[in-house]
Amino acid sequence: CLCYLSTYFYCCEDRDYYLGSTFATQHKHKHKHKHRRSPSTELNLNRAFFTTMIIGIIRVAAALLLTPLTQRHLQPFAHARTDAENEVKLILQRIEEDTLKLRDEVENAYTQRCSIETLSQCSRGSFNGCSSVFPNQQCMAADELVVEACGGGGGNGCNALWDKTTSIVSIPSALAQGKDDNPTDPELIETACYTLLAEDYMRTKYENDEIFWDSYNVQPSWTYFGAHNGLFRKLPGTVDEECGNYDPRLRPWFVAASSGPKDVVLVLDVSGSMSDYGRMDLAKEAAITVIKTLTISDRVAVIAFSDYAYQVHSDSGTDLLVRATNENKNLLIDSIQKLTDGGATNFHAGFQQAFDALERTIEQEYTSGCNVAILFMTDGVRTAGPETDEVLSLINDSTQRLATLYNRDTKIFTFSLGAQADRLATKEIACSTNGIWTPVGDFDGDLVGAMASYYKLFALGLGDDTEFTAWVEPYEFFWTKKMGTTNSAPVFDRSVDPPLFLGVVASDVHMDAFEQVLGENAQSSTMLQRFIRLSTAQCPKIDLSDCQLEGLRYLAGGEEATCGMCNSTDYPGIIPTECPFKPDLPKNLWQNTDGE
Repeated sequence: CLCYLSTYFYCCEDRDYYLGSTFATQHKHKHKHKHRRSPSTELNLNRAFFTTMIIGIIRVAAALLLTPLTQRHLQPFAHARTDAENEVKLILQRIEEDTLKLRDEVENAYTQRCSIETLSQCSRGSFNGCSSVFPNQQCMAADELVVEACGGGGGNGCNALWDKTTSIVSIPSALAQGKDDNPTDPELIETACYTLLAEDYMRTKYENDEIFWDSYNVQPSWTYFGAHNGLFRKLPGTVDEECGNYDPRLRPWFVAASSGPKDVVLVLDVSGSMSDYGRMDLAKEAAITVIKTLTISDRVAVIAFSDYAYQVHSDSGTDLLVRATNENKNLLIDSIQKLTDGGATNFHAGFQQAFDALERTIEQEYTSGCNVAILFMTDGVRTAGPETDEVLSLINDSTQRLATLYNRDTKIFTFSLGAQADRLATKEIACSTNGIWTPVGDFDGDLVGAMASYYKLFALGLGDDTEFTAWVEPYEFFWTKKMGTTNSAPVFDRSVDPPLFLGVVASDVHMDAFEQVLGENAQSSTMLQRFIRLSTAQCPKIDLSDCQLEGLRYLAGGEEATCGMCNSTDYPGIIPTECPFKPDLPKNLWQNTDGE
């Protein structure tokens, strides 16, 4: 028996028979019966055998000769690629660990928010991003920070001033109503005070980051905390270019860490009545506000309805939910801005189209695989289509279907847009479907806060996970104009049940190091897929009692938004407890201000 190796042929048992990729003969059967062969048959078999043998020997020789040569070229490349991937994993792991350490610092600081020492140190203890002069400010190099207002370096080579030892605080102008841009809300003041306790850790972290990133010739970036109430603290300290315009709750890194991956469907009323009192503009602004907060771990669709409903498409023209990449979000925002009002108001059509899009997406496995949020925005007057009872039946039947067939938890959020909007129907929809209703004023100064009910609910599903962090799609940093990404983690008061959501900590990182190690462009599809995988790790598990849901309704719209299920004293872990001595809160948080 002559045995040989090749791609298509195997070791033979008898020289008379050979096996190919398909069996030419029933060799075992013929070997058993030993049929006599004619001379011509014997000659043909011998020729076939020797031809096959020669082919096999040639293939074996080629394999032996070529394999070492191939390995010499491919193995070093494969090893180098593996080493690069492992190095990136270590970098990512370090960033995530640092983010979680910062979270622990802020959570520990929160436990001290009501102490006399914390409040006394807080008085004139923070630097305002708009009006304070930093104690250790220095001129930044052109490769560190580019600020157009400073002339991009100008004649003196100075782009901007910053302070690597000091954190600054920013508050949206709508929330800074006191003297010298101080907040008046007690919780905002408390937040400024307790987050000051985390400044030492933020400073030490930056010093360590300088050492670590120096090996990649990369500048370290910002570390920060965005509170659920809109306050923002970051280090290093830099002057805000536009005072009062930054709201952390609008940023994808904030919502990604507070809500996890999700499918979001916005259902917008574009009927004729929306032209009254500027409601159409308010609806567009509200929808765009939500879309801007979404990340690559989310899927999104926009439904417009009047007499009938239709899906607002990006350029792809799909009738499915799309991944919330920066490109898709910009296309949807552009489509929303082009919407016009007209026609009657058919609630049923809007919800039907929303559930149809969800089911199509889930069936084709283009979903986030996590929770579902339907955000329904209207002036509240139904003038066409089935009655409210049928609308409620549609919602309850459809949410039950998604739960039974696809194991999806669907939450309904309704918004009455405008002070003159009818509120009965939208509130009834929320109360009858375990949802949340929020009234939105015509000139709501805190539109972000008004639209925040959906991520605050999902945040409750992350309170028990102490390892969760989120990544966002690489984007151009506002200050440095370089590509970067952000890792973030939710912050909770874990002493109550359910844990109380306080906000989100985050760390920025430039993409330069990843580009160096991997040899990939920060905006490449390969890099994007890498962060998509990192961003879809965990789905929040939401299990609320009736009183906890009532507490969220109270946060969304006050007592008016509740459904009469519990008293306000029965909102455990939802409503933050106030410090017992409001009069002792500092009246002025800022030091080194322009007015001094």
